[in-house]
Amino acid sequence: MDVRMRQAYEAEALAEILGELDYYRLLQLPRGCAQADVEPAFREESRRLHPDRFARVGDAELRNKVNRIYRALNEAYRILRDPDARSAYDNELGSGAQRLSDEGRKEARAGAAANADPEQAARTEKGGKYWRMALQCWKDGDYNGCVMQTQFALTFEPDNEVMKEQLAKAKEKVANTAKKASDNPYKIRIG
Repeated sequence: MDVRMRQAYEAEALAEILGELDYYRLLQLPRGCAQADVEPAFREESRRLHPDRFARVGDAELRNKVNRIYRALNEAYRILRDPDARSAYDNELGSGAQRLSDEGRKEARAGAAANADPEQAARTEKGGKYWRMALQCWKDGDYNGCVMQTQFALTFEPDNEVMKEQLAKAKEKVANTAKKASDNPYKIRIG
């Protein structure tokens, strides 16, 4: 069978069942796949079903179907590559939905915003108390205080990555501030 003919039949068949395929099946991935597997799968399917491969086909209806398939591939990739959106999608998939709903998209955006907002990083009451003080010290430019308060917060939440990152940033600021103070060429030495 001619390669172009086989591609056309495959695209026709895929277009027929497109509404029944979830994002994982569309990208030919198992549901529990690793996050790192999403991009290579998308690239492979994207290369195979790219609309430019069907540009010379005289059938406008087939080109429209391929464009729909390609948009669905892109949507699947956008959702599955984002951990928050993927989590929301997996929740909806368990209830029988094939595509992520608008409500699921809002939930994913809210989750991403919470993860990006450092004020929401604390998970315990005591850790949160010291974390808020550390953030205030950071805003005030008191980097030594930020280091101290973040270290207190980490005693209650030793596995908190956001706090660890903030501690590293604050220590770097303290080191840079100390270096700038010692670099003063006009320092007068007495003694």
